[in-house]
Amino acid sequence: EEEDEEELPSILQQKKRWVVAEGLLVWCKFNKYPYWPAVVRSVKRKYKKASILFVDENVLDAKEKSRRGICVSVRTLKPFDCEERQQLMTAARKTYNNAIDWCVGLIDDYRIRRGCHSFTGSFVEYCAAELSIPVRRTSSQDPMTFPCTSIEEETELESQTETTPSRQQRVKKLLPDRRKAARDRANERLVHFIVQAKGVEKHLQAVIKGQQYSHWLDEYKSRRQNSGYIDTYLEDDRQVDKVVTYLQSVCDRVSLNTQLREDCEESRFILDVLLPEAIIHAIAEVDRMSIKQAEEKYLKGPLHSGREVEHFNEEVEQQMKMKVQLKKPSTG
Repeated sequence: EEEDEEELPSILQQKKRWVVAEGLLVWCKFNKYPYWPAVVRSVKRKYKKASILFVDENVLDAKEKSRRGICVSVRTLKPFDCEERQQLMTAARKTYNNAIDWCVGLIDDYRIRRGCHSFTGSFVEYCAAELSIPVRRTSSQDPMTFPCTSIEEETELESQTETTPSRQQRVKKLLPDRRKAARDRANERLVHFIVQAKGVEKHLQAVIKGQQYSHWLDEYKSRRQNSGYIDTYLEDDRQVDKVVTYLQSVCDRVSLNTQLREDCEESRFILDVLLPEAIIHAIAEVDRMSIKQAEEKYLKGPLHSGREVEHFNEEVEQQMKMKVQLKKPSTG
């Protein structure tokens, strides 16, 4: 009987087994990066693998399935409420500063709402819902940096070549370019801020009325002739058309002052002055950075992946070959 009494506490102290399941919030360790919050999208128990989505500012895009999950071993996962939670946050904060606090705050708010039954959907659905907007917007004035973009690029490069078990022959497998997709998502938020939210309209109106200084306007006036090149920053023609159409409507509602009307052609004024003004101020607001930082980002333009550069070079090479072929005199 004494032995039975001694064994009883050890049975009661057994921890409940942790099971990785779809929708679960976890910490995930990927290569050289610190543990980072993630949501499990699916589980392959036979192979002890899980498809996860790292939590970052773009997590709401997962609702439309536009973001591809990353396949990891379940051994790299820890429960979000694990005992080492604070240590994991401290380690991540060393490199990514307030970004980890933003992620954890977002998850904590979701779980509180679930506990209070004020929200019953999944974490991804919560991120896409209006009630999460106040938390998603909570950040310092400095732009946040997440490891997720770099991780996705690494997995893309690793997936471009696969080796089959039966033969050691490398087979290229082309996947969607995630860096390009990430840029398109980021630019779509800029377009939404400019067109739907009208977040820069007051500034644009002030520029049009001559009440706000614009060095873009000075540069436009100083050019003796119009430049044939227009830096739109946006890479998607549909996005450019949407913004330009909106800028045209702003001009229609606010008459150009007399001096501007004399000095500027309206179409060039929109493309050379209002377009960069709108995009730069949108970047500053959406990415939480200063106007100076936003302008530097605008001037730097998109950072193209190695695959994009390779594809561009291949296209140029093909065009050069075609030109050479056309120049060759026909025989016969």
